Amino acid sequence: MTQQSVSKVGLIGVLIILVAALLGDFAILRPNRLVPGEPLSVFEALTVWQYSAFAIFLGMLAYISWKPGKWLLRLAIVIIPLMFMALLWSQGMVARDLAQQGGPFTRVSVGSTLWVALLGLFLIFTDMIQRIRPGAWTKLILIILLSGGISLLAIAGVLDELSIVQEFRSRSDRFFMEFKAHLLITGFSVGTSAILGLPLGIIAFRYAKFKDGVFSVLNIVQTIPSLALFGLLIAPLSYISNEMPLLRSWGVRGIGWAPAVIALTLYALLPIVRNTFSGFATVDRDIIEAGRGMGMGRVQMFFKVELPIAAPIILNGLRVASVQNIGNTAVAALIGAGGFGVFIFQGLGQSAIDLVLLGAVPTILLAVLVDYLYQGVITFITPEGVS
Repeated sequence: MTQQSVSKVGLIGVLIILVAALLGDFAILRPNRLVPGEPLSVFEALTVWQYSAFAIFLGMLAYISWKPGKWLLRLAIVIIPLMFMALLWSQGMVARDLAQQGGPFTRVSVGSTLWVALLGLFLIFTDMIQRIRPGAWTKLILIILLSGGISLLAIAGVLDELSIVQEFRSRSDRFFMEFKAHLLITGFSVGTSAILGLPLGIIAFRYAKFKDGVFSVLNIVQTIPSLALFGLLIAPLSYISNEMPLLRSWGVRGIGWAPAVIALTLYALLPIVRNTFSGFATVDRDIIEAGRGMGMGRVQMFFKVELPIAAPIILNGLRVASVQNIGNTAVAALIGAGGFGVFIFQGLGQSAIDLVLLGAVPTILLAVLVDYLYQGVITFITPEGVS
C-alpha cells in the first residue's frame, strides 16, 4: 500500500459515522433511570450550526480518505481528536439543556450515534496512523492531548448531566474500589503468567521434546469457557480453604479473587509461552554463529544477543495477555472477585444501561491504554533493523 492510495478503511469509517448520524439516536431522554426513554436524532438534539460543523468535519475526512496526501493525513490526525471532543461537548450540552427542562429525576443517556461514531473515528484514525507511522513521542503527545481535553470537559462540568456521569457520582467510592480490584486481579494474573510462561517458552524452544506437550495443554486450557473454569476451581479451592486456615485467612476460597487469579493466569499462559517460543525462534542462526565466533559464552549470548532480539515479540505476547485479561476480569465479578464487572452485572440485573456502561467503558479504555503503552515500549526497545 502506498501513501497516496485511496484509504478504503477511512471511507468505511466515514460511511459508518454517516449512517450512525442519520439513523442513530444522539441522546435518549428518560423521566428516571429505569424507564424506557425517548430517542432524539441528531437533527432533534443539535442546533443547525452544530450538525453543519459535524458535516464539514466528516466531509474533510471523506476527502482525505479519498486523496490521502502526506499533509492531509497529518491534518486528519488533528481533525479526528477535535471531532471526538466536539461530539463529546455537544453531548454534554444537549444533556444539560434537556435536564434543565425536565424534572429532578430526568436522565439523559448517550445515544447509539456517539458510540458508533467513535468506532468509525477509531477506524479512520488507525488507518491514518499506519500510513503516517509517527514516532512514539508523537503518539504519546496525542494521548496526552486527548486525555487532557476530556479531563477539561469533565472539570468544566460539561458532562455532569449525562446519566453515566450521574451513575459514577453516586458510586464514586465503589468505582475506585472496583478499579483497584480490577487492576490487582489483572496485574497478579499477568505477572504470575509471565513468571511461569517465560521459562516454559524458553524450555519449549531449547528442548523440542517438551514443545508439543506444553502447547497441547495450553491449547486445551484456552478452549475451556471462562465461567466453566471458574466453576471447576470452586470445589478444590473450597477444600484447600477448609484444610488450611492460614490460606482461608488470606481470602483463598472457592469464590472471590483466588479462583479468578488462577483461571486468568492459566488463560494468559498461551500467548506468553507462544510468543516467547517464537521470539527466540526468529533469532537468525548466522547471528548466533557470529556471536560464538566473537567468543561469547552461552549466558552472554542469551542476554546480549538472543533476548534483545526476541524481546519485542515476547512483549507482544504480554500485551495480548494483558488486554485479554482486562476483559476477562470483568466476567470474574460473577464469582465475587470484584472489578468493573460488578457494575456491568448490577446494571443488567436492574435494566439500567448507564450502569452497564459505567463498568464497560472503563474496561475498554483501560484495555486500549494498556495496549498503547505496550506498543510504545515495544517500539522503544526494538533494535534498529529489526521489524
